[in-house]
Amino acid sequence: MRFSEIADTFEKMSATTKRLELTQHLVELFQKTPPEIISKIVYLIQGKLRPDFEGVELGLAEKLAIHALAKSSGIAIKKINSVYAEDGDLGSTAAKILEQKTQTTFLAQDITA
Repeated sequence: MRFSEIADTFEKMSATTKRLELTQHLVELFQKTPPEIISKIVYLIQGKLRPDFEGVELGLAEKLAIHALAKSSGIAIKKINSVYAEDGDLGSTAAKILEQKTQTTFLAQDITA
């Protein structure tokens, strides 16, 4: 199964608040998921990499992700935090922030002929 299929399902799910539509999107995803990877998909949907009893964590804290986003976008952490507080989802916040990304200037001098 291609990760893009999972991402497409997540995209559809994020576009609705209707419980029946959310359920239908998951049903469609599970129907096309091979049995040998269904458990991995379920953990991913829960935002986990492995079951809790294995003690495996991603180890990426929100603040670290926000700092990385600020550094890569050139946008102040204060602005990112305000968008995040309004949006409530760090992934959506990152998408919005990266749309506003400032251009990096490589030369401090004007180029002349």
